[in-house]
Amino acid sequence: HRNLTLSHFRFKCSKNKLKNYNIMTLKIVVGILGVPILLFGASLTIFKPLRYGQRLRRRLTFFDPKDIDVKNLLDSPSAYVESDAIDSKHDVDIEQTHDVKQQAQSHPRLKLPPPSSEGKGLIPSSLDYLADLSDEYTKENPEVPFFWHVAKSGGSTIKDMYSNCYGLVEASESGVTEGHENDAALQVVTLEHGWKFLNVDTTIPTGIERAARMDTVQSGMLDLLVSPLPYEAVPKLFSNEHKARFFSVFRDPIERVVSIFYYLQKAKHEPTYNPALATMTLEEYVFSDLAESNFVSRCLIDKMEAAFVEEDFLVASEILKTKVLIGLLDEMEESVRRFDSYFEFDKPKNAACVKGYLKTGSNRHSHPGIPPSDSPVYKELLRKNHMDVRLYKYAVELFREQASMFSD
Repeated sequence: HRNLTLSHFRFKCSKNKLKNYNIMTLKIVVGILGVPILLFGASLTIFKPLRYGQRLRRRLTFFDPKDIDVKNLLDSPSAYVESDAIDSKHDVDIEQTHDVKQQAQSHPRLKLPPPSSEGKGLIPSSLDYLADLSDEYTKENPEVPFFWHVAKSGGSTIKDMYSNCYGLVEASESGVTEGHENDAALQVVTLEHGWKFLNVDTTIPTGIERAARMDTVQSGMLDLLVSPLPYEAVPKLFSNEHKARFFSVFRDPIERVVSIFYYLQKAKHEPTYNPALATMTLEEYVFSDLAESNFVSRCLIDKMEAAFVEEDFLVASEILKTKVLIGLLDEMEESVRRFDSYFEFDKPKNAACVKGYLKTGSNRHSHPGIPPSDSPVYKELLRKNHMDVRLYKYAVELFREQASMFSD
């Protein structure tokens, strides 16, 4: 019994010592961490306005579609998509472009003010060989018009019209048909109907590398280069001595994505054809991982996978403002007049030819229209293409501003 009592006493003593040791350790830890914890607590009060501002700015950034709540696309009227965009169209002031023809008929071209040095610093160095719109351009300059072909935005019409109606020598994918991709030397290939192309393919990376080896731009044989890949074409084909003049046609993003879906359901000849789309409904496509998401914006800033941040829109908008002569699919006739004036293209061989392309287009296909703006499908399209919507709105604004370059 005595031994048991002694053992119990020793156990209690050891337990008390351990308890005292734990308490002492806890006090030491609290003493060490106490000051930072108090400072952190004070910062919650002192810097509360700053933290709120940071949260507000974060809500204004461009998250990937998974992170965007359509009901709260923006808390601020300055946001990339207005809150009422879901119930109207998407706050793109297309109707404002309809008076452009009265504002500017494309004849003499005026010079733009040079871009700010701060803005130019945003543009990636890969686009250094794109000339600024503010730089004087004449037909004698060793610079080549570069048409950025965005799928289902009127690009095929531009390419075919300038080849067929104007007789321009183009570089695209057409010149490598009939085995010309194996030609050892650069040459002009005359296709059916007298259309002329260089025997290179500037629409794919391997073709661009081949075109670079053949000094396509420096040859002096080229009137117009067409490519969907500016970040491949510009640094490899152009130089300080032979810069590119960038222009493109833009289309309402929701209309473009819907058109892409219906087109790729049947276009088996396209490299992007996916047989899975053939049996899908538009709704199934929109809510699937196959649906396009901000494709134009991603191509413009060369960010095909990573999540967007707010600075990405600043970069994209600066590229448009500084480097791109804007055309709009909804204002195709006015856009072509501006292109003709800016690049000093010779008059078309046949005016009726141009009118035909402007009326019927190339590679055009009929399909159902866009879904109602209050439908889940439309809202999902808007959510997945939020940055393209804002970028298109800015392109429309630039189209109006660039009217000042062309006087009556």
